[in-house]
Amino acid sequence: MNGGAEQLAMRRIPMPDVARFFGIVLVYYGHIIERIMYLKDPTATMHYKLIYSFHMAFFFLLSGFIFNADKLYMPLNRFFRKQVASRLVPYFVFSAVLVVLSLLFKGHFVVVDLSTVQGYLQGGIATLLGFPVFNIPLWFMACLFSVELIHFVVGRYLKSDAMLIAAAVVTYLSGYYLTLYVQFLPGPNFWFLHEALVVYSFYLVGVLLRRRGILMAPVQRLILVPVFVACALAVWFTFNLNTGPFRLFDAVVIVLSGHGHVFWFMFTALCGSMMLLVLANLCGRVGIFRFMGRNGLILFCLNGVFYHFFNGPFAEWFMQNYTATPFTVTLAGCLFTLVSLAACVPLVLLLERYVPQLVGRPAMRGPLLPALVKA
Repeated sequence: MNGGAEQLAMRRIPMPDVARFFGIVLVYYGHIIERIMYLKDPTATMHYKLIYSFHMAFFFLLSGFIFNADKLYMPLNRFFRKQVASRLVPYFVFSAVLVVLSLLFKGHFVVVDLSTVQGYLQGGIATLLGFPVFNIPLWFMACLFSVELIHFVVGRYLKSDAMLIAAAVVTYLSGYYLTLYVQFLPGPNFWFLHEALVVYSFYLVGVLLRRRGILMAPVQRLILVPVFVACALAVWFTFNLNTGPFRLFDAVVIVLSGHGHVFWFMFTALCGSMMLLVLANLCGRVGIFRFMGRNGLILFCLNGVFYHFFNGPFAEWFMQNYTATPFTVTLAGCLFTLVSLAACVPLVLLLERYVPQLVGRPAMRGPLLPALVKA
């Protein structure tokens, strides 16, 4: 199946958008539960380790799943312009938005001291080098940019399934041991090229799944339900088997290159990723899920507003006013996630309508700006 046909097939099925939405829900929930975890709650700590064991690896796998193979044969300058317009423009636009908000409101910025001009200069330099100090969730955009550049260079040569699998194994092991013995954060980070080697392996798994047509068409529930249950149980029974070595947190944190055990990290992440893909296939054509997933990039970028300004105050308010139990912590995290995503919908509609070029659709013309690149 060539790239054009792949893209046509992707437009006919809702699964990737629905799966992306489920991943976004875990991002929002994971970030609020992280702030409750900081307040020494054991339930939040467990939820954090569970979610982080697979949710960011899933996004790289999904990115490989939906990648248009025709891009591999573009001229380099055209490919680079498209990637800059679709990845880096949102990266810098939403970083700038949070710079402005940080001047107006006190937020949670722990990497640099924003009470000084020097702190803003350090943050600006770090952002230019690929570490988004002012909007931490955007590290995924920076790393994905590097991953897709790597794929542009080598992807055209991975013509067989065996070559894809071999490349995934080589990049995973080389990246894993490189980041295990070299500390890049804080340190010589440059657009997460060090971590791109690790997560490129998940990206290639996504490419392989798409190439084999797995889950690209509806599958009978009689088959999918047991697969979903098996994947969910695999995640539940293995995420705690990964006991490190980690960095800063006792959990997988890809942004810090904290992967833990070389086998259990990969195994649990793949099981969790397949769990979300299967669940999305089971859910079919739920309209709101598809809408939110289709605008996943906007939601990802907007999460920085909650991460830096709202999650902390909410976590403190909750812990001060309610007894923390497994039920109340879970309920609080779910409700705050729901409210946060609902609050984003008006902004999603405005951004999608008026400036689609700035939020991942650079080939579209809008009422305020022309298209940034040709389709």
